[in-house]
Amino acid sequence: MQTIQISPSDYLRNVAKEPYIALRNRYAERNMALNDSPVSLISRPGLRRFTSAGSGPVRGLYSSSGSFDSDLFAVSGLELYRIDASTGVPTLIGPISSDPVGDVSMAAVAPIGDVPGYLFIAEGAVLWVYTDNGHSLGQLQASGFITSGDVVQMGTIYYQFTSGSVDAGTPAGTVANPWLVRRTGVVATDIESLYFAVNNTGLGGVTYSTDLVRNPEVEGLSYSSADLFIQAITAGTSGDVIVTTETGATLSWGAATLVNGGGSQLSQVLLPDDSGAISLAHINSYVIVVPQSDAFGTIGRFYWIEPGEIVVNPLNFATAERSPDGIHQVITFSDMFWLFGETTTEPWVTTGNPAAPMTRFQGILFDRGSWAGTAVKVKDKMVVVDEEGGVFVQSNGQIRVSTPDIEERIRGAIQRESLFSF
Repeated sequence: MQTIQISPSDYLRNVAKEPYIALRNRYAERNMALNDSPVSLISRPGLRRFTSAGSGPVRGLYSSSGSFDSDLFAVSGLELYRIDASTGVPTLIGPISSDPVGDVSMAAVAPIGDVPGYLFIAEGAVLWVYTDNGHSLGQLQASGFITSGDVVQMGTIYYQFTSGSVDAGTPAGTVANPWLVRRTGVVATDIESLYFAVNNTGLGGVTYSTDLVRNPEVEGLSYSSADLFIQAITAGTSGDVIVTTETGATLSWGAATLVNGGGSQLSQVLLPDDSGAISLAHINSYVIVVPQSDAFGTIGRFYWIEPGEIVVNPLNFATAERSPDGIHQVITFSDMFWLFGETTTEPWVTTGNPAAPMTRFQGILFDRGSWAGTAVKVKDKMVVVDEEGGVFVQSNGQIRVSTPDIEERIRGAIQRESLFSF
């Protein structure tokens, strides 16, 4: 009788020039009823299609119990879909990208009191936020140079551009004594200064009046070279009564009040330095945002969005401490969020201290990086592919689970990816 050798997995060893043994749609399982070779090859169960959305490729899937009725969100090609968890019916939310390449990261926060739930989407270039109870919106546009003395009203708060001292007189944000905002004569810079003033995220005494406080009714969402986009802080239709006016000849609002409060809404969130967002995670009502790394001081940096907020405060950031390598992914695992870098991995925790809410967890550090985008959480374990193609499971310590033949194939994929990355 001829003995047939059973391989429990694909086998490939190019370094030894051995033949490739393929295993398709089966897995090996120990079988105590057999004697010579106590292993059975079990057929993998087939998959059933749940639904279809868009034309693909599917670049990201996300669902979170307690948020958005546990519905599934999918990015298919350029578009974001919401898929009903019970019926499987997809609803197009809108386009979020101009390039159908690359993975998309998502994170959701549940409603907090009157604050609705938010879904954040990082598609590599833009950070988006979606909610099913939207905020009232407004757009201020500059068609030409802004003049010193031009006044802008947002709700009950007034701002006045000035070429002089931003502390001249007694600025107080009132119609008689507006907050003073620096005017440089460059439209893009002036719009940026007004955005900083609304959110109080600039430099007091330089960008705007020293005593300025954040606008209590509206917040700046984003800005461009000639436009400022704002929203009501309170979600729903109540923000539709917030008044917007201006006195400048080149300034104009889209409407006399904020508009379109309530209902589903998809909008962009501005990151400091206009960075793109590449990875997201949620922990204790905070959203951790990993921006694109560059050579201007953001390598290893991450930001966090405060509970109930959707605006990124430029001061809410920290930097991976152990090594100067860039971060390319974040995952929440256990009560920590893990920052995966090119050569190291760091766990961080929230502190409960509003003045310093994030800190690195002491005592755990891995001098092993990861292949970008490969870290996944599977129930009570975390699986990641390191920068050399090894597959590790993190539970109580790291355990290598890959075999040399699998690592050869992974290293080949890593090399091909680096060959076509520019």
